[in-house]
Amino acid sequence: MSEVTIAPSDLCPAPPHEGALYRGMLGFTALIGGLMGLAGLYFIPIPEGNREPLLLALGLVLGWGGTIVSYEFGSSPAGRKAADAGVKAQDQQRVEGDKT
Repeated sequence: MSEVTIAPSDLCPAPPHEGALYRGMLGFTALIGGLMGLAGLYFIPIPEGNREPLLLALGLVLGWGGTIVSYEFGSSPAGRKAADAGVKAQDQQRVEGDKT
């Protein structure tokens, strides 16, 4: 049986986006998208049978956007580094455990 070696770069091939421009664009997109969805409820007539599914879909999309924004803006750089270090240590233990 041959050994399979997994490099740390294979576990997470693309680094997460960092920087003020990415965060600003993400926050702006989520804010504008949410406001446009809510504004559409005032100006576009919705058939009575489609009202509940539309509100459910809009709530899901706004929830997803809120989750992304809270992930990007909700943790401090120190907290994010500590979480990444814990994940890397766990991945390293898993790789070492697979070798035995």
